Amino acid sequence: MALPIPPEPRDIKDRIIKRRSVCTGSSCDSFSVWFGNEIAKYLWDHWNRELTRAGINWQKFLSILSNHTQELIDWAIRNTLAWNDLVKILTNDLSPGTEVTSVGRKGGILDYLG
Repeated sequence: MALPIPPEPRDIKDRIIKRRSVCTGSSCDSFSVWFGNEIAKYLWDHWNRELTRAGINWQKFLSILSNHTQELIDWAIRNTLAWNDLVKILTNDLSPGTEVTSVGRKGGILDYLG
């Protein structure tokens, strides 16, 4: 199953950056990318048919996406990860146990289908 790469949600990214700019504390990066589940809702709107057919519901999708909080931060706040690269990390179909991200974790959506 191949998931399409949706257009980069620049409006969501802008809101994340604004939230981060007014937040102080050690959890602000994570808070900023997860507030309101904006990225998750955006991706779910684009992928829910394929994911539902594959047995991934909203809750499981959130669980999978939560494994990639650092990548979401790198895309939205640090601007060190391109949108297309973020989506490729999320949708990878490498075998379980294979390192697929820059931080050495597996956990793409397709890893949960096998």
